[in-house]
Amino acid sequence: MKLYFDKEPINSIAEAIPMYGKKEFQSSTRSTVPLLSWLKHEQPMVNSLLQNLGMPADCNLHLEYKVKPPKGKGNASHTDLMVISGKSSLAIEAKWTEPRYPTIQEWLKKGPNPDNRRDVLNGWLECLRKHSQRPLNDSDFSDIVYQMMHRAASACQAGSRPKLAYLLFKPSSDPDTADIKVIHDDLARLHSLLGNPKDFPFYLVEVHMTPTAAFDEIKVFSKGNQKTAEAVRDALNREPLFNFSKYELHNIN
Repeated sequence: MKLYFDKEPINSIAEAIPMYGKKEFQSSTRSTVPLLSWLKHEQPMVNSLLQNLGMPADCNLHLEYKVKPPKGKGNASHTDLMVISGKSSLAIEAKWTEPRYPTIQEWLKKGPNPDNRRDVLNGWLECLRKHSQRPLNDSDFSDIVYQMMHRAASACQAGSRPKLAYLLFKPSSDPDTADIKVIHDDLARLHSLLGNPKDFPFYLVEVHMTPTAAFDEIKVFSKGNQKTAEAVRDALNREPLFNFSKYELHNIN
């Protein structure tokens, strides 16, 4: 297994940590924190999950994998972890305390140029059409979470045999966290709009964990400042921040 930060080869998770943006670790409850701790300290569980998701042992792991919109002008999609082996790709989006993200209808209303946003949307739809079992009309996707769409499109861009998995770390102490049923239903709705393609499976994975004493030391830091970011980075480079007990894999039909 080879490790990358986007498309740049790296030797370890520790090497990746300073490559993230300045604000990434200004909160100890960002999903990136358990994701990196899991990848660094729970390799047997990582390998088991990837195997159960149909990815071979020789796959490459790409943190923060970027895919630019094929049409229009907009921000690249940053997939938390893209797993690639040959023509196979698995886009993994990590969630922990995050709320539900905006829908396409909500996203289209933002920004100064609605026509450009419509172009960006149609660019992502072009990626998905390669694997869709039914015609795709942008008006049908209003209630789809925009992030979920471009993560799925990124999987299609990364390989001709794509998969999408949402990795939900549990439990969360934040009452605004998106409910697992909501995430499941959002994934199911998107997969249904694509015609439930068998060659493009969706998954929801629950990863159960408990914080260690090392995490308790950093959770007291307030959000949004550099002191917090430094403490979180330092903690990630040391001992495990969580004990990961098991995962539950759900197929989305």
